Amino acid sequence: MTGVSFVIPVRNGAATIRETLESVISQNDGRPMEVIVVDDQSRDGSFELLTDLTRLLPFRLLRADGRGAAAAINRGIRQARFPIICQIDQDVVLEHGWITRLAVVLEDPGVGAAQGWYATDAAAGVFARVMGRDLEERYASLRERVDHACTGNSAYSTEALYRVGLFDETLGYGYDNDMSYRLVAAGYRLVHCPEARSTHAWREGVLGYLRQQYGFGYGRLDLVAKHPRRVTGDAVSPLSMMAHPAVMTLALLSFAASAAVEGPLSARLVGVGVSLVLLLAVERLVRGARAAWRFRDPVGLLFPVVHLLRDLVWVAAGVGWMARRCLGAPPRPSHSMPPWTSYRRSPAVAGYASVLSDSNRVLGVIPAFNEASNLPIVVAEVRTLAPAMDVLVVDDGSTDDTLAVVGRLGVKWLALPSRMGIGAAMRVALRYAVSHGYGTVVRLDGDGQHVATDIPRLLAPLSAGYADVVVGAREWRPRNGGLTPGGISRRILASLLTVMTGRSVMDPTCGFCALGPRAVRLLARHHPTGYPEAELRLFLYRNGMRVSEVPVETRSRLSGRTSLTPSRVAVAAARVLLAMCVVPFRRAVPDLAHD
Repeated sequence: MTGVSFVIPVRNGAATIRETLESVISQNDGRPMEVIVVDDQSRDGSFELLTDLTRLLPFRLLRADGRGAAAAINRGIRQARFPIICQIDQDVVLEHGWITRLAVVLEDPGVGAAQGWYATDAAAGVFARVMGRDLEERYASLRERVDHACTGNSAYSTEALYRVGLFDETLGYGYDNDMSYRLVAAGYRLVHCPEARSTHAWREGVLGYLRQQYGFGYGRLDLVAKHPRRVTGDAVSPLSMMAHPAVMTLALLSFAASAAVEGPLSARLVGVGVSLVLLLAVERLVRGARAAWRFRDPVGLLFPVVHLLRDLVWVAAGVGWMARRCLGAPPRPSHSMPPWTSYRRSPAVAGYASVLSDSNRVLGVIPAFNEASNLPIVVAEVRTLAPAMDVLVVDDGSTDDTLAVVGRLGVKWLALPSRMGIGAAMRVALRYAVSHGYGTVVRLDGDGQHVATDIPRLLAPLSAGYADVVVGAREWRPRNGGLTPGGISRRILASLLTVMTGRSVMDPTCGFCALGPRAVRLLARHHPTGYPEAELRLFLYRNGMRVSEVPVETRSRLSGRTSLTPSRVAVAAARVLLAMCVVPFRRAVPDLAHD
């Protein structure tokens, strides 16, 4: 297998770099791999944190001289040993299998770079989600072959990078576009791989968003000055996007001119300005409505308002850029990536450390039936990626060597005398959690289908106070197209639960979840038995629990066969149908529903 070097530039990334590193290290699929982190004179303690992490995680730490992200990346590339360079940003969390999918593409010597897909965190704030959905909407129109590979989420041919001269160290935002254009000019192909997914934690809040957009607007002008033919944009930033600052500038000039004249001409100029602004708003409304429909996220309907603010900031960036050019100031990366753009963490990854604290102990529960071959791998992964979380394995009357294996893993364990089902195992585990002072419980399956890198994603809404229960939502649609029978049944069940609860349900059968203190106390006494996921959703809703869903990765079981035989599936389906008829009419639990 082809060796891979990950290069991660860091500047003021203390809030996110550990999650990023853990997701990168977990990409190891057996190929030779190295991780190089380059700190670019951080001022928030990132270098000290990274120094401590070198004792826990396998990566090399370098120090750059503060000349910008491109220079830091080049320093890492020069130290890299392998023929593929993966450039990951400090606030990007890779999903399982990311490198496997991109490395296959780069086996073709004609491919210079391959770009993955930035997914949007459902738990992020409004402005971060607008940023993410806008980018995803543009990604959705891309073909496999593109003319721009976004850094932070891309893999490059090392040979191709050296052939075109590495990244331009005079550029801030836009150095990835510049690299893409030079690779294409050198005859390389750039490929978009939507299956290689990651989550980018965009800056939160209106100020964070506008500051970042100022940098994008300024950096784009530096880029166009170097590549004048790219004034109309590229595949990721098309003409419809590039025209926005120009049209907004004309609108502002019309308003300014109307103030300098009187009479009908002034009114006509105001009309021209208003028409141009409405044109921009309508274009954004169409795009936003499409994004809202495509991703089932109403935040797309805010595109007109948020992007009109963005257009104003882009105009301001243009004024600043022209002023520096008139004064003869040479371009510098800090002009578009200044120190005040230091990262603000989004709720999707915020609070991981605070959730895993002494004041709110977290228990990872793994129900297991005949998982002797899988548990050592599952437990090892959890210990590596969530070392502060205690682990409890509940053996559900296994008939293989599961109990003997668990005894050698050094984790807490409970054994049921006979097989009682996942629901009963969870009820026992939750009673253990209550009696031992655990405020939060994370449930993972013992077959390895759940990826431990998603644990922070589940915990974050609990830490931020957004939810009592957070459930993982898996992708329904397989990579090669249409829905599977299982996907169709999940979609039907999700639709029924959505109607019955009045809340959007994306994945009604995923067992990967995190339970907050209210839910732990409630379910320790009343957790449904059997295969409980769908019934559990109804029960939680009936008792006033706030349930959120976040996207998670899933994979095939590591080994062995599922315990869900056709007869058990039929019984579970019948139970779900019965629950849908009965649970909505049950009285809420009086002593716990309103804690």
